Amino acid sequence: MTAMTTISIVEKQIVKLLSTLVLWLAYLFFLPYIYASLNIFSLLFMLFPGVYLLCLLAQFMHECWHEYLPRINNKFFYLILSWIIFLDPQTFDLVHPYHHSQVNTYDDIEFHPLGNIKNKSLRIIYNFLEICLGNIFVLIVANFQISQHPKLKQQYCLKKLIISIWMRIIIWGGVGYTSHLLLGVTTGQIATSYFITCWMGSLMVHHCELIEHGNLIVEGDLKERNLQTRNLKPSGILERFFLFITHNHCLEHSLHHSMSNIYTRPFPETNILPEKTVYISFGEYLVILKDMLRGKCLVVKPE
Repeated sequence: MTAMTTISIVEKQIVKLLSTLVLWLAYLFFLPYIYASLNIFSLLFMLFPGVYLLCLLAQFMHECWHEYLPRINNKFFYLILSWIIFLDPQTFDLVHPYHHSQVNTYDDIEFHPLGNIKNKSLRIIYNFLEICLGNIFVLIVANFQISQHPKLKQQYCLKKLIISIWMRIIIWGGVGYTSHLLLGVTTGQIATSYFITCWMGSLMVHHCELIEHGNLIVEGDLKERNLQTRNLKPSGILERFFLFITHNHCLEHSLHHSMSNIYTRPFPETNILPEKTVYISFGEYLVILKDMLRGKCLVVKPE
């Protein structure tokens, strides 16, 4: 792939980001009406385009945090993208560096905010809530841990939190109120449809992360721990559908950890991965979830 081709693809990602923002606002506007009209069948609409768009916005948020996108203000769009998918940007900003430096260890505050839960019963309960609620649960726990952390609690800014709360109210409340005025939907229909979308998106994003890092504790240096990060093998219908909905996030995720300074997601199958790169199927992922619900966690010791 030539340098010009690479630049062209990255520039298209910027257009895609802006287009997705507009489509997401349109989705939030029409969602309560679709929910009121179709009831349970609106879940299909929430999955696509709803979760599909939310996962892409979450991807772009993560990529703006890494400042991968040229010719735009990454920090500004990181804030906008966080608010528009109802996340507090400050939380991710504080814990994501730990995810990269302490990946696949209990010191990864983003992924293991409670560290090593030694009580088996509590570990099973935590894993169950993580599996069923997704990022909603993990980020709530992470926020609590930030308030207890000797270093992070000093960096946490109440003013930023207040701004974040207001911006989310303005964006989500504004779109919801406009939907109420123009489409005649009720407050209950707005709140319920928005909550279900957030839960489904939270679930999909976090299961993508669990495929990559779930129940995975690795001994060794950073290079060895990065290498054990799992990737989803695109070998079956379920795997390919999941990769489609999550925009190939877990297709080559170990590459992101080993080359985090390079923008790799838009260029699948262009970088050579090490021979020992770990790939799993959905069947193997179900075994990982089963172990989590039994409170089992094997520690990987690289050869």
